[in-house]
Amino acid sequence: MHNIEIAQSHLKGINPTDYTISIRLRPGGFCFSLYNRPTRSYSVLYDVNSDNAELSLEQMGLLGEEFQRMNVIDDCEKWTLLPANIEGTDANAIWELNFGQPPASPLCEADIATAGTRCLYEPGADSVALKSKFPNASLYPIQAADIAYTLQASQRAEKGYMGLDVRDKQMCVYVAEKGRLQLANAYSYETATDLLYFAMNVLHTLQFDQNEMQVELWGKLPDAATPLLKRYIRHIAVASPNDMFDYTGNIKKLANRHEYYDLFNITTICAL
Repeated sequence: MHNIEIAQSHLKGINPTDYTISIRLRPGGFCFSLYNRPTRSYSVLYDVNSDNAELSLEQMGLLGEEFQRMNVIDDCEKWTLLPANIEGTDANAIWELNFGQPPASPLCEADIATAGTRCLYEPGADSVALKSKFPNASLYPIQAADIAYTLQASQRAEKGYMGLDVRDKQMCVYVAEKGRLQLANAYSYETATDLLYFAMNVLHTLQFDQNEMQVELWGKLPDAATPLLKRYIRHIAVASPNDMFDYTGNIKKLANRHEYYDLFNITTICAL
């Protein structure tokens, strides 16, 4: 963790017009990354403890209009994917079709161009409040970063690719083959055994071989998850940050950098 004073001192020493900043709120604080567009590199990754994220961001001098681009990543639970060619359809009607109830707040959409889809989601109140504080910021669901990473990774996987984003009692599963998205879904879980069950069920349903499929994990993983999955899935690993970009030495040294993969991979959508 980094305190506000350290982050503040670093931000004062940069030219914000060269950077894209991506922010994700989390319980008890927030994390953010800085992407240097001229050098195509990530120079900063900070995880800040704070009871009031908006106030802390203001204290650090994070004025949205100063940055070349600013992204707010919304860790939302209610979302679905829509074909990109759906036009002129009422978003609320689509929401009711998929979820059976009206949204609690206005819906948002995020284009995922490489997938040929749009992500429809109900943004969280905290993320909406943060975006209102920084009017030029773009709001994205965390699933957009998930899908961007999955599509890129599947281009290198000979027999298909599965990404498992494990967070607080929820696991999002993404499957792609040669750059084409096959599945994007979310499951509630309690134990590492649940994670194994869902992963194996998806492999079986989509008829992928557990000895050939490449599977990667990211997010906050239960201690027992990785060794358990390795007993049944041959090619499994904890994901590394997106290799399209360069990273400074302090980021490369982080043992848990997979927890922040969304801050890195949102750039494939909005910073290139």
